Amino acid sequence: MAKFNFLNLDSEVRNFMLDEINLDVERDVFFLSERLNEYGKSVYEDFLIKSVKEGDEEGFEALLEFPKFFNGTEIKNSKQSKVPKNASTLICQSEFNRYYIRGVCLKAIKDGVESVEIYRGRQSSFVRPESELQIGKKLDPRELLEDLRNSIGKQPKLFPEINSGLTIMI
Repeated sequence: MAKFNFLNLDSEVRNFMLDEINLDVERDVFFLSERLNEYGKSVYEDFLIKSVKEGDEEGFEALLEFPKFFNGTEIKNSKQSKVPKNASTLICQSEFNRYYIRGVCLKAIKDGVESVEIYRGRQSSFVRPESELQIGKKLDPRELLEDLRNSIGKQPKLFPEINSGLTIMI
């Protein structure tokens, strides 16, 4: 998969991202994918924090390598199946993006910005028409932040599929 272009990823947004990770940990809602094995779950938070401080979703993925930190199989639709080889990419991109969006929302709120805008942050070989329709849409940063805080481990209501390659900018 292609790399994200996070237009507002600066030190302030990174600090807000770290605040949001800490908030999830304090609230005991920090997301750990069931695709991760026990070793993967034990290092995941540290890898995410390191990537937020010093890197990006690609650095996160380089740390959380497949298959070392992943289960070999998973239960999906009541059937056992292999964990896909791109599991690390999917988790690292979606969760880094989720915290990035939350960080941008906090920056927008702090700066008195009334809306954030959805844009394509990562190119995709398969672009869903419903995702394309979201590009340029303006969202209230307070509402989006609240939605993301309340939809940990599941699809948010206000934002397109979190792994769609879409993200936000101020």
